[in-house]
Amino acid sequence: MLCLDVSGSMAGAPLQELNLGIEAFFCALRRDPVASRAAEVAIVAYASDAELVLDFQALSRFETSPRIHEADGATNMAAGISLALQALERAKAAYRKSGVDYHQPFLVLMSDGVPNVGDYQPGAARCRELEAQRKLVVFPVGIGADADMATLGRFSEKRPPMKLSGLDFTAFFAWLSQSVAQVSRSTPGQSVKLPNPNGWCQI
Repeated sequence: MLCLDVSGSMAGAPLQELNLGIEAFFCALRRDPVASRAAEVAIVAYASDAELVLDFQALSRFETSPRIHEADGATNMAAGISLALQALERAKAAYRKSGVDYHQPFLVLMSDGVPNVGDYQPGAARCRELEAQRKLVVFPVGIGADADMATLGRFSEKRPPMKLSGLDFTAFFAWLSQSVAQVSRSTPGQSVKLPNPNGWCQI
């Protein structure tokens, strides 16, 4: 699950680079013979409101990568997280009903600013609770100098928020695709060591 900030401050170059990164992510997963069959991806974009841009589906079901067409409005992280968690729960319920084993889902939360609409704290508490129960892996990622890293840090007690190096979304999504591919090759419940993130995060 990609939960992406598309508020007004992401307009222009940041949104363009974000779309290039998303395209690289999907292309890399489609090239991987295991991940292309096993991985399912969803995208929530949040600004003044939140939108489910892509619900969970196998990569084989679409030929082109999804795009975010507009960045505008406030930063309603609360709505974004709520919608993302709802989509995750629906997907897990569908897997359980079908008798399909699944890995701990990844939740990537990206933001370039301060939440200024709604109360994000219940969503953050739910993320921490699921993380403690080993039912969710949360990756909080800050974009740019104005990213509120303290707020992002409230969504995970296991993984401190990391800041994107400049607008290098492509490097981040390359790392994410490698991580998803590694998990796809493992057995649900098995511990997986993810690639080093130093190639995309600011130290």
